[in-house]
Amino acid sequence: MLALSMNGTYETRRHLVQKMVFFGLFIAVLLIAYFIVIWRSAIVLSEPIELNCASLSVCIPAGNGWRSEKQWKYQQNTFALDSFFNPSPGSITAIVSCRYTLAAMETTPEALFEEKVSAISGSKIVKTGRIETGNPTGSSAAKDQQNRSLPIIEWAHIEGSKASFDMFFGTVQLPNNRRLDIEVYQDMGDIGLAEDIFKSVTESLKLTDNQLLEAGSKIIAEIKSKGLDSFSAYAGKKQKDQENFFLVKDAGGRAVGFIMEAMGPNKQKQFAAWSYYYIRGRYEYKQITFFQSGNNLDEFAWKSETSGPGGRRGAEVVLDKDGIMTVSEFGLRAEESNYQIGPAAIPDVLDKFLFSQMLDSDQKEISVDIIEADGKITPVLISRIEAGPSAASPAASARANKGGGGKNRSSGVDAALEEAAYVFRMDLLDGRGFYQQVYLDDQRQISRILLQQESTYTFERTDAENILSEFPEQGHILQKKDKILEQSQLQENGEQQPAASY
Repeated sequence: MLALSMNGTYETRRHLVQKMVFFGLFIAVLLIAYFIVIWRSAIVLSEPIELNCASLSVCIPAGNGWRSEKQWKYQQNTFALDSFFNPSPGSITAIVSCRYTLAAMETTPEALFEEKVSAISGSKIVKTGRIETGNPTGSSAAKDQQNRSLPIIEWAHIEGSKASFDMFFGTVQLPNNRRLDIEVYQDMGDIGLAEDIFKSVTESLKLTDNQLLEAGSKIIAEIKSKGLDSFSAYAGKKQKDQENFFLVKDAGGRAVGFIMEAMGPNKQKQFAAWSYYYIRGRYEYKQITFFQSGNNLDEFAWKSETSGPGGRRGAEVVLDKDGIMTVSEFGLRAEESNYQIGPAAIPDVLDKFLFSQMLDSDQKEISVDIIEADGKITPVLISRIEAGPSAASPAASARANKGGGGKNRSSGVDAALEEAAYVFRMDLLDGRGFYQQVYLDDQRQISRILLQQESTYTFERTDAENILSEFPEQGHILQKKDKILEQSQLQENGEQQPAASY
């Protein structure tokens, strides 16, 4: 009788467990079906999101479970735009990712596909294809109304080891060594829908000719053709006459730092430049750079050493004859990256030559890629602003304030506009809204720079005596500047002396 009772209890419990398991599976199936319904109903594309420096726009999923900031973000020479399918907190089951890369290394779509496969264990390519941008009807030749070839998106469907995982990856090579990658990843098991999203996003892509970037490429080509020495006002002068000094003032007019630089031909008849940048304060900042290039800028070597709130670090940027730029960074850890720069790229140490060539070519506005001493590449819009007495009017001030930041300007801006022979504005197109306004004298030499970042700074031309008076703690650098300039000369074998201690 006791045994029978125990068996009955066991059977009751077993049936109860089975019901609970069945109920759990039922709930799981309902949740999966629910998420798939949301996933299918969630494909509502955003308005076109523009990337101005690239002359392109694209739409991505937004709303109904999709989360996106709907703006391009700049990081490490790449612009990123993402959207995440997040139906419940902590669960991301799908991602749409767009990456616009500056100075992308030349490669094939097949190599990029294999790179994606190698990064995902157990994955494989199951299908490839092509999408003709600007030609959704799928005619045999991708041409615009002017019969020019349009970029073509090469794509691959990559299947993971799990049946639910799928990726659609597309890439398109663009002019000026730029590349756009579009990727759709999903872990919901709905392959057809992932493909539909990929097609919707790629079909929304709009590309237009970047005429300002083409104008920038032309200006840089003219500089290279003339040779750097033809732009240097210091060619043939003595070393002491090659130097420039700028006092850095904050928004309140207080001297907070200085820049000391020199450029001109070196002993090997190559173009060389050296600079020292110092900012005083609680978070002291110092940077010293050495640059050397062939006269036509086909190759260059650039070393920098920086000390600031983030510690001490160094960088070496080398451009070879094939247009490959290698960036080596030295800090807490060593890193190396390679880029294939385009015809619109130029080191920032030479940006003053852009102004001179724009004046010679009567070019009012261009876009270029400015390379910094640490290898960072930033798209920049350069515009010429009217200067002279007639420019110091309310209308001229409004033009000068184009793009924001006018509230931080002083009345000295109007005076600078009136006194300058030429004025240029450089807008950084990395999304931060920073810009510079550069004032040139009648010899086309920089007399003043207005820098708008989180705060406003002014760089005013001065001399070594004034720098020493304002910053006596940096007297050792001023005293050693002649020796430092000699150290900036690269040797015949291509080696460079180490930076002088500062």
